[in-house]
Amino acid sequence: MSATFNPGTAAALLADACRRGVQLRDLPADAKPATLACGYDVQDRFVAALGDPVVGWKLGVGSANAMRRASLARPLVGQVGASRCFASGDTVHVPAGAVATIEFEIAVRLARDVAPAHGELAPAALTELVQSAQVAFEVVLSRYEDRGAVGMPAFAGDNVGFHALVLGAQIDPASVEDVRASASVTLDGAASALPLDGDDAIYPLEALQSLLAHAAERGITLRKGTVVTTGTLTRPFDVAAGVHAVRATYAGGELVLNLAPQTGPG
Repeated sequence: MSATFNPGTAAALLADACRRGVQLRDLPADAKPATLACGYDVQDRFVAALGDPVVGWKLGVGSANAMRRASLARPLVGQVGASRCFASGDTVHVPAGAVATIEFEIAVRLARDVAPAHGELAPAALTELVQSAQVAFEVVLSRYEDRGAVGMPAFAGDNVGFHALVLGAQIDPASVEDVRASASVTLDGAASALPLDGDDAIYPLEALQSLLAHAAERGITLRKGTVVTTGTLTRPFDVAAGVHAVRATYAGGELVLNLAPQTGPG
């Protein structure tokens, strides 16, 4: 934790906004993290304040183009809370008036504990870390009105906008590129997203490598069975408040997410 920055104020504001289902314009200047390290200090306090056991990790802003635009050396990392994990067909509630972003992703589970260690792993070693893989939707909903305007450290403090993770069927980890190539996402029956490619694409093993680097810096041991959702395969799209059905089809499979307005505090 930074010796001069106190993350507690920002974390308390974000936790309060999360519980009440409201969004902030920004953090007060004296409570706003100026560096990614300070942003992750806020994130740790924010997640702890919610009291939701952490069962996994998410990667965001992970494509080469997205990182270039955000002046990042690697993707941002957020934490996945147990109460915010859902199954295909479940309903995820969204605060009234908020706009959610939908991403179709590949989530993996770790085959063993990984202690903090510096240095990159070879692709074969990364592959051996993957116990299983499955399709997923991530629902991104920042505690800020405009997550792009507040800056990357503040967005990291906001747990990288994590709202919910919908986990679907397992896939063969070797079939990720087939899933990517065949993926299509609809919103209320209308085509909404197709696969990303080139420098807009995200690759699960590269994302996993980035998580290992983050864990090494933060002194985190990644636990066996932990879920890691690695970043969107299809173009993210925004969904306005209301009742909606989101459906992804891929290589003969299907993943379903229902959205509905939140009727009380989150």
